[in-house]
Amino acid sequence: MKKIRVATRKSALALAQTKIVCDRIERAGYEAEIVTVSTRGDKDQSSPLSAIGGDGLFVREIEGLLLRKEADIAVHSAKDLPYELSEGLVIAATPDMADASDVLLSANGCDRPKVVGTSSPRRVEEVKALYPDAVCKDIRGNIDTRLRKLREGQYDAILLAKAGIDRLQPDLRGLLVRTLEPEEMIPAPCQGILAVECRQSDRDITDLLSRIDDENARRRFLMERRIFCECRVDCKSSVGVYAKWRKEAFRLYVTIRGHRTVYEGNAQDAEEVIHRMVQAYQKERT
Repeated sequence: MKKIRVATRKSALALAQTKIVCDRIERAGYEAEIVTVSTRGDKDQSSPLSAIGGDGLFVREIEGLLLRKEADIAVHSAKDLPYELSEGLVIAATPDMADASDVLLSANGCDRPKVVGTSSPRRVEEVKALYPDAVCKDIRGNIDTRLRKLREGQYDAILLAKAGIDRLQPDLRGLLVRTLEPEEMIPAPCQGILAVECRQSDRDITDLLSRIDDENARRRFLMERRIFCECRVDCKSSVGVYAKWRKEAFRLYVTIRGHRTVYEGNAQDAEEVIHRMVQAYQKERT
């Protein structure tokens, strides 16, 4: 049995997501050992992401472990990946795809929030459409920290990714929980997808990871990530992208600065649709 060293962030959610990957590795007959690291995004828990944001905010330190051969694979939230991976690294598996939706959590029975906690420009634009009278206020911290701030009354409601809630199972007693489907709030590109990175030259590891890859997650990942990279979406961008596949047909939900569009097509149409979407984004920016 070979031991696979698995690099990840130290947060409870990152560890829960890494456990999903470790379980699959162990079922394939290997031993998994978790190696943790604090990233630049983890170290600053007070500044808005738009202020400290940058390509690879939650990723580069983890990639360093792979490059120094202090880990064999790394587990990331796919939405955190930079436009380009460090040289010699590759995403070899997308083994899990949770619900991509956002969730609105409200305290004290509040169903029309006036103050909503979010640090995402995309979510700010979406909140304007759902609750025109609401004001958005920056919020940082892990899920438990954000829930505590909500219960303390710092916000009427907060927005979280449903994937994180489902994977971490925090205590939501006493809160109103409203899942916002893509028709109401379009998720960030690749939200809910896990991405497993490794050295491209390590054929034994890439072969192992190919055995735990999920085809449906991979299809969504490739389409949404292609758009993310070509549009250079970052934490300051008000862009949402969600590709819903059913067999060979897809429906692509896109929001750019609050302007929503839905594209439909089959697999052979994907290239043209992506091109149209990227052109629309570039036009909007100018």
